[in-house]
Amino acid sequence: MGHTTLGVLPRTRYWKDVAELLAGPAASHEVFAASARAAEKDLLRAANDPVFIEAVRLLLAIPAAARAPDFGDALRAQEMAVPHGPELLDIVTATSRRLDQVRTTHGGNTDLGELASRALSATLTTAIGDALPGLFAATPEDVQAAARNLSWNKSVAEYARSFFGSLAAGSLSYWLDRTLDREIGNGRRFENVSARQAFQSELDHFAWESTRIIREFSGGWYGKTLHRDGGFSSIEAARFGHVALKKIVDDLRTRQVHRA
Repeated sequence: MGHTTLGVLPRTRYWKDVAELLAGPAASHEVFAASARAAEKDLLRAANDPVFIEAVRLLLAIPAAARAPDFGDALRAQEMAVPHGPELLDIVTATSRRLDQVRTTHGGNTDLGELASRALSATLTTAIGDALPGLFAATPEDVQAAARNLSWNKSVAEYARSFFGSLAAGSLSYWLDRTLDREIGNGRRFENVSARQAFQSELDHFAWESTRIIREFSGGWYGKTLHRDGGFSSIEAARFGHVALKKIVDDLRTRQVHRA
């Protein structure tokens, strides 16, 4: 994930367990389970992070805004600085700037806020971008239609899962990246870069599986809340985010037991 400010695993008991497993012959699934246990508090702490809450609010609000006749006006009402007829890059840039504003207002950057910001950018780029006829051929109308399609129950369930899947994978990887890169070479855990990349793919899949439950409640909750309130407040975003993270952590714990 390219973290440049982190050198070693945190000196907590659970992360020490992870470091010991990495240095030995432990199977990948054992490392994944230990990493999930070590990251639990970080994931649950994210529920109170202002940048995370705003990222969730924007995640929910952007598809709803695409239902409006004027997409640009609706996005600006969500405190996103976009031009008339916004394109995908305008939306992604505006979300990043909005999260930067929240970050500044609440006293600076946090690891969790940074992960949430990256997860939102990645989710919007993929979820909207993959539905366009082509990044350069797409019109603002195409972008609005793609965003609007995310606001229906089935689509929003997968869309929300993509965000939380990216966040979960990022949280599990966050402290491991530099350590894993030092484990490449003869006599180390990974013989070459390809083996290191295969491990990362497995870790991402492990995290992705933990977000399956997001699909089970997010679509119905989204439609009900949008119908009742006409939009998504920070309070509702915080509640949704808290429930989602709690369910992810519960799933990770369950799979740790099954793997043991």
